[in-house]
Amino acid sequence: MRGNKGIERAAAISMAAVMSLGTLSGCAAQITEPTEQTEPTQAVLEPARPQDDYYRYINEEAILNAEFDYGEDSAGDVFDSDMVQERIDAIINDCVSGSGYQTGTEEYVIQNAYNSFTSYDFESEEVPVELDEIMHQIDGISSLEEFMITDAYIARNYGIPTVFHFSVEANYLGVDENVLTFDAIREVGEADFTCLDESYDSLNSLKNLGSALLQAMGHDREEADAAATEYGYMIMDIYNATDPYVIYNQLAFDHAELLTYDEIEDLLGNIDLDEYLTTYGITGIDHVVVTDRGQLEAINNQLTEDNLDALKVSLMSRFANNYRRFIVNGYPELAAYAQIDYASEEEQALAEIRSNFAECTDVLYVEQYWTDEMDTALRSLCDDIKDGYRDLIGNASWLSEETRQGCLNKLENIVYVTGSNISRHDPSYYAGLTYDNYLDLFIRVQQLKTQREINKLYEYDRTSTWMLMQEFNACYNPSYNNITITVAITTAPFFDINADYYTNLGGLGMVIGHEMGHAFDSNGILFDENGAYNPDWLPEEDLQTLLDRNETAITYFEDYYTIFGVYHVDGEQTLGENYADLGSMECITSLTHNDEELQLLFENYARIWCQKGVDEALIEQLATDEHSPAMIRVNAILGTTDAFYELYDVQPGDGMYIAPENRISRWH
Repeated sequence: MRGNKGIERAAAISMAAVMSLGTLSGCAAQITEPTEQTEPTQAVLEPARPQDDYYRYINEEAILNAEFDYGEDSAGDVFDSDMVQERIDAIINDCVSGSGYQTGTEEYVIQNAYNSFTSYDFESEEVPVELDEIMHQIDGISSLEEFMITDAYIARNYGIPTVFHFSVEANYLGVDENVLTFDAIREVGEADFTCLDESYDSLNSLKNLGSALLQAMGHDREEADAAATEYGYMIMDIYNATDPYVIYNQLAFDHAELLTYDEIEDLLGNIDLDEYLTTYGITGIDHVVVTDRGQLEAINNQLTEDNLDALKVSLMSRFANNYRRFIVNGYPELAAYAQIDYASEEEQALAEIRSNFAECTDVLYVEQYWTDEMDTALRSLCDDIKDGYRDLIGNASWLSEETRQGCLNKLENIVYVTGSNISRHDPSYYAGLTYDNYLDLFIRVQQLKTQREINKLYEYDRTSTWMLMQEFNACYNPSYNNITITVAITTAPFFDINADYYTNLGGLGMVIGHEMGHAFDSNGILFDENGAYNPDWLPEEDLQTLLDRNETAITYFEDYYTIFGVYHVDGEQTLGENYADLGSMECITSLTHNDEELQLLFENYARIWCQKGVDEALIEQLATDEHSPAMIRVNAILGTTDAFYELYDVQPGDGMYIAPENRISRWH
C-alpha cells in the first residue's frame, strides 16, 4: 500500500477521532485510577466545520448518541436493517393471525409454514424416515456412476449444492441469455478458501462432522476417521488447484471461459455429464461458463472409484448441513452438533419464515410499502440521473468519439427494476404443498426453489429481480445492464416522497447514480453496450487513458485518506466503488442550479453514510471490503468536488482542502 508521502489529512484524523468515541478500541482498555494529584480528564473535540470535516459536521450528534447493541460492531447506521426486519415480522404476524386465505396464496403459505414450524418438535423427534433413508442410501453407494446419479437426484429434490456447486447466472461472456455457470468454489461447508492458507481449523471441523456422520451410519471410529480424512485431502487438492486471483476476486470475469457442451463434457471426462444433468433436470444446453478451469479439472480428477468413500462423505455432509436440525437429535453420534437456540418460539418461527419463505414475504412487503406514486417519482429520478450522465459522457473529450458513443449507447440501454416488477405467484404454484408437517413442507419448498433456478436457463428477462425488494440495497448487473432499487431502501433519509427533490437527489439519487456509474467504473467499462464482457470493445488508446486515470484515482485515495491517521485506504481494491461514487457526485451536482439546492444535496449525501463502528471492524473493512469506510466515502468525494469548495469557501489549510492539481474526476 502506498505511503502518504509526508501528507497527513486533518480531515482523516478528526474523522477517526469521532468514529472512535464509545468504541471498543485497544487504547480504551488501558484504564488507570486517578490519584489525589490528578484529575480524570476527557478529550473534547471542537465543533466541526464543513471546511474541515464534512462527515463529522453533519453526523456528529447522531454518532455521539448512537449506542452499540450487545455483540454488534456498528451503531447508528441509516441502513436500518432493524426497521426492515420489524416490518417483515409484522407482515408475518398479520398473516398468522388472519383467516380465510385462498390455498396457495402467499398469506396461506406463511400462515401454515409458521404453524407447522412451531408444532414440529425438533428436540425430541426421531430421525424422519425419509431423511434416514437418504443418509443410508448415500452410505450404500457402491460405484462412481451411482454416486453421480445420487448426487444429482438429492441436489435436485432436497435443495443442496451439487458436487460442482454450479448455478444459473447471466452469461457475462454473451448477451441476452442465462447460462449454466461452473463458478469457482470458494468455500466448502465451513471451510472458506480465503482462510485455509492461515488455519486448518474449519477443515478439521468438516472432517470431524464427516466422521460423526459415518459413525451414525454404523461405521466404526477408525473407518469413519479414515474416510473423513480423505475427504479433507480432497478439499485441499481442490483448494490447491484454485487460482488465488479467482478466490479473492468476485469479479474475475477475465478468467472466465465460454465452453461448448462438447468441451465441458471433455473437461469432465470421468463422468457421464449428460446423465448427471438430465437427472438434475437440465436438458438442451449447448454451452456453459467456467470461471476456473484448473479447479474444475481438479474436481474431475477427484471423481474416481478410488475416491468413492471421500465422495460419499462429501455428499452426506452437504445433505446433513441442510437438514442438520432435523437429524442431530436422533443420532447419538451427532449430539455434539445440536445447537441450542435461546430465542423464544415466536422469534425462531419469525426467523424461519424470513429465511426460507422470503419470496412470500417479499411480495407482501411490496404491496404494503410501495405505491404507484413512489414508482413514478423514482423512475423520474432515474431518468434525470441518466440525463446527467448523458451530458457528462457526451462532453468527455478525453475519450474518442467511438468510445463516447459506445458509452452513450450503453447508458440508453440501462433499465430500471423496482417494486413494480414484483407480482404474486399463481396460487397453483404452492397449491400442492403438504402443510401439516414442517419437514415435508421444507423439502417441497426446496424443490420449488431448485426448479425455479433451473427455469432461469430457459427464461431471460432484463427486468427480472435477482434481489429481494425487502433487502435494504441497490445493485447494478453488468450482464443485464440494469439497476435494481429495492423497496426497502426507499425510506428516509434515502428517499421520502414528501421531501424536497434535492434532498432525495443527495440520498437515493446518489445511490442510483452510484449504481448507474458502475456501468462505467474500472470493471463495468469492460462490458460493451450489449452487456457482454469484452475489453476489446475499447480502442487501445482509450483503454490506456482509462488505465492511467485509474492509477491517478488509486493514488488520490491512498495518499490522502486514512483511518486513525495510520491505516490507508487500498485504492486499487476500492477503485470500482470509488469511481461509482465519484461519477455519481459529478452527475447529481450537475442537476442543481443554485447554492441552496447544492447544500441540501451535500447534507443528505453525508447523512446517508452516518455510521459508528468499532476500531477493529473499520480496520478489517480496509483490508477486505471493496467499499471505502463511510467517512471517507463522504470526505474524499467532496474533497475533489469543485462545487463543494465554492459553496463552503474551502481554502488552503482547511481539513477538506486538496490542491486543484491533485483532485480527480471520473468524467471531466
